[in-house]
Amino acid sequence: MEEQTKYYDSLIAAYFSGEASPEEIKQLSEWLVLKPSNLELFEDYRKAWMLSGKDAIDSKVNVDLEWESINSRIENSAKPSLTLLPVKGKGRKIKLLLNWKAAAALVVLLVAASALFYLATGSKNIVVTADSGNLEQMLPDGSEVTLHQGSTIEYPADFSSKTREIKLDGEAYFNVKHDAKHPFIVSGEDIRIEVLGTSFNVNTKAGNDKISVVLTSGKISLYFEDRKSDHAVLNPGMEAEISISSKSIVTGDNPDPNYMAWKTGKITFDNTNLNQVVNTLSKVFQKEIRLADQQLAGCSLTATFEHQSLTQILNVICATLDMEITEENGLIFVKGTSCN
Repeated sequence: MEEQTKYYDSLIAAYFSGEASPEEIKQLSEWLVLKPSNLELFEDYRKAWMLSGKDAIDSKVNVDLEWESINSRIENSAKPSLTLLPVKGKGRKIKLLLNWKAAAALVVLLVAASALFYLATGSKNIVVTADSGNLEQMLPDGSEVTLHQGSTIEYPADFSSKTREIKLDGEAYFNVKHDAKHPFIVSGEDIRIEVLGTSFNVNTKAGNDKISVVLTSGKISLYFEDRKSDHAVLNPGMEAEISISSKSIVTGDNPDPNYMAWKTGKITFDNTNLNQVVNTLSKVFQKEIRLADQQLAGCSLTATFEHQSLTQILNVICATLDMEITEENGLIFVKGTSCN
């Protein structure tokens, strides 16, 4: 018995540190509802993690009050069940849109990495937002998604329907687990991106009422919700530019070697004109960067940056092209003389 308790002690610790496997999370979920003492042990760990991450907690959340309310729901449930979600990454805020049923059980966990998890049964959607930096999230089917800062995804806690559907607002990179019987669908506005198993990048805020999709591996189909038969297909290395207003999809080879720079941290410029350089940096670092004079567009840059800050990159540009950087009202300007 003592050995079993030690095992679950380790399992709970692994869960809170984000190191538990999907199978271990399932075991822990089943063990928690076997008897009240198991849940009490879990609560002790929750409090310990809460204290270790207290400074990072969203001040708008009264965790103790939430826990008391939720714990009473668990105790009053005839046959409570619990589904734990994977803990992975840092700096996230997760909320559930809940549609309660009579026997639903809910547990709130507060993790040291300032993460708020609502764990429950019943009909619900999970909303994940990358509030402070990029964020990696594992989905219920084992697929992985990396969110660019400021982006949000919404998905069901359990892919129990015929399709695995995800809503995206912003930019994300998907690595989808293959499942021929359950197509994976990403929606942004009324566009649909359907796959079985593949890797691709989607940006629903590409600018000028556009959505961009770049395929890394596999194959994907794109269509508007009300025009499923009129679809476009992408092969690896291809890009789609989608206009929401005109409901058009234009496909071709991906011309941007830095489309994944926001995720990989690697930016490469090969005799790239300065207009494209500042556009790329604006996308990667989500800062508005402009040329003070369009004559500077004739300048070009050849350089590679890996995991360097925007300030470091701009300093290199200044030193290389004899320019200077100024900031006015939140805008960054590149100033200098024409290279012609």
